[in-house]
Amino acid sequence: MKILHVKRLRPVFPGPMSRQGVRQQNISVKVTKRLCSQGFLGLWVAVGAFGIASGSVAVAAEDWPFKERPRWGSEWPFNRDAENGQGASETTGSIDDPVEASGERTGVRGETPYNSDYGYEPVSGGANGTAPVQRGPLSILPPTRNAAEPPLPAGEPQDLILYPSGRNPDAASNLPVRALGARPGEAGTGIQIGTLGDVDEASAGLLDDQSGGFGSRMWEGTARRFVEVNLGKLVTPAPTPAMADLTRRLLLTAARAPQGATDGVSLLALRLNRLNQAGYASAVSQLRARSGGARPSAAAALEYAMAALADDDGQSACHFLTVLPVGGEVAIDPVAAFAVKLSIYCQIAAGDKASANLSSDLAREQGLDDEYFLALAAAATDGLRLSAEMPSVIDPLTYRMMVLADRALPDDGLSRLHPSLLSVLAGDRQIDGEQRIAVAEKAALFGLISGDEIGSAYLALSYTRDDVDGVRSGREPASPYRRRALFHQAVLDERVPVGLADILSAVFQRELGGPAHRATLQVHKSSLSSVPASGALSAFSPYAAGALLELGDRVRASMWLAVLENSGVDPRAAREVRALLRLIDPGALALDVATEAAGGGAVPAFLQDALDDLPQGGAARDFAAIEIVLMDALGAPVPQSVYDALLVTGDLPEGAAPAPDVMRRLKAASDAGRVGETVLVALIALGEAGPGELHPQPMAEIVSALQQVGLERDARRLAFEALSARAGAMSLGR
Repeated sequence: MKILHVKRLRPVFPGPMSRQGVRQQNISVKVTKRLCSQGFLGLWVAVGAFGIASGSVAVAAEDWPFKERPRWGSEWPFNRDAENGQGASETTGSIDDPVEASGERTGVRGETPYNSDYGYEPVSGGANGTAPVQRGPLSILPPTRNAAEPPLPAGEPQDLILYPSGRNPDAASNLPVRALGARPGEAGTGIQIGTLGDVDEASAGLLDDQSGGFGSRMWEGTARRFVEVNLGKLVTPAPTPAMADLTRRLLLTAARAPQGATDGVSLLALRLNRLNQAGYASAVSQLRARSGGARPSAAAALEYAMAALADDDGQSACHFLTVLPVGGEVAIDPVAAFAVKLSIYCQIAAGDKASANLSSDLAREQGLDDEYFLALAAAATDGLRLSAEMPSVIDPLTYRMMVLADRALPDDGLSRLHPSLLSVLAGDRQIDGEQRIAVAEKAALFGLISGDEIGSAYLALSYTRDDVDGVRSGREPASPYRRRALFHQAVLDERVPVGLADILSAVFQRELGGPAHRATLQVHKSSLSSVPASGALSAFSPYAAGALLELGDRVRASMWLAVLENSGVDPRAAREVRALLRLIDPGALALDVATEAAGGGAVPAFLQDALDDLPQGGAARDFAAIEIVLMDALGAPVPQSVYDALLVTGDLPEGAAPAPDVMRRLKAASDAGRVGETVLVALIALGEAGPGELHPQPMAEIVSALQQVGLERDARRLAFEALSARAGAMSLGR
């Protein structure tokens, strides 16, 4: 933490000092020198004590124990004007050097020796050049980040900060470009000199076109301010696997940042925040590693520190204290509050409990609204057990402080864990066995860990051979976590395909559609794949086909569908699996369409099942209606006669409906081929409801929009999730 900024805020005596005053000053300086080694707060206490004793604070320049900070040095850890989007419209290399239109350098806020906001008043100097007199209490803290900011107008005025060149993109074609001709006799050696845009930190990413990204030009044509406003609206963690995959790739794609007017928001910080909220803390750390040591903004530093804490890398987290601002209004500024709490954590982790206590006292005086964290700090330093209510969300910083305070995670704390902690704690052998399973299953719900990692959590639970034999014979423990762990061990022990199919049938009957639905599918994926599709296992075929479909293994799902259709065990399950397989297998649909075109029938054969279901009403009709709409959205030939039959039996099934302006924006983005914007608006339209709860009409528009910008696979996966949520067969119910 930097303490050399105090000098520029010091008041001075208006006239010569008395002997007593000099003596008091020297005493104060000695005390200050002694305490400054304990941190910024020790200095604050020393100066405050001297102010009380003498009635004023004065420090002679030669006695001040810190070196003068150069006016434009690199020590100041935070450029508030740049972070808030204020000040100059251009920068020259360093974020610490704001440049105005005139080209002259100007200081950041708080550089003036007096400020009425901090207890100073400007006083006109007399003939003898007397210095201004201090009014009110002295503040040695850097200026707050929360000074009133003028609101941005609704339009696109010329004085807004623009990216990447600092100029209005409409005038980009008018940028001065000077052509230098080729040397005589050497064609092709001419060069052009023009204005290059700034390299935007928001362009950083982990995915390119070959690794699942959406392309380096995915934001081309999208206004920057639109992305700034709407990126934070992404639902994280996403409610379904297809949505989670789209969200992850959108946030991790390396792409040129959108251009246009900005509200001064860091797009990188927004992306990092959404990644942390989605549980991808390791990806945040990887992004930081690829940044090449570039100095992050304060908002980005907060997210980097959160990710490091989630990964149990406290040393890296404490490193970001050099970037985070100091002296902000902790009662109203989340970044300032985080910086203070991180300071306390780092002091305790380093064994400096005295400084941590001083920091905690100052945080309370400044109005830090986190009594639970401060209670944990008291427990970690002095062993005190103060009563405080646990917050609704236990973020990584709070959890790591719980570890320092030797405070175990209560049972009701599992539901409060921040998503960024889940994947790490799922592999933590230090926590209770059943708690670890609960965390692992929640991580699996959001697609954060693999089946092997879930299995490790199950196998870490102690058990006996009699316990495993009990679940095979129907004797189940009361705890659902122990039950699933024992079933997993029973599956691993079984080697005979018939016996394995029996155990998996029991597991799927018990767990599919419940809170451990995705964890059950993932942990048993390899065992399920090892069971051969055989007519002797026809009773298992509905479970196997449905589970493999959801796992994305359409080849094995097709094999089990053949067993299911030939056996006639469950005609309804066969009909639903057939429809779902057609959605995710473009080859199957293409074959059906080609066959139908050759036959010339009025109604395509692949829609005959849906037509047969429409008169039945209820769940069967709803499934058929959604199937028809989604097939049309994917480009299948759906004649008017099919829609006529649908309308005769009633309306489309009910569901959540996005705002009309969202759907209009989606259509405009997809028509223009703006990939990033199409994905962003589609995810916002899906919202917390997800594909299974959305009305079929907007769901079809989302599928069509994604397919229009070339994301056919993603469109099919979302269509599959929308239709499978309406499946009534036992193996596919939710």
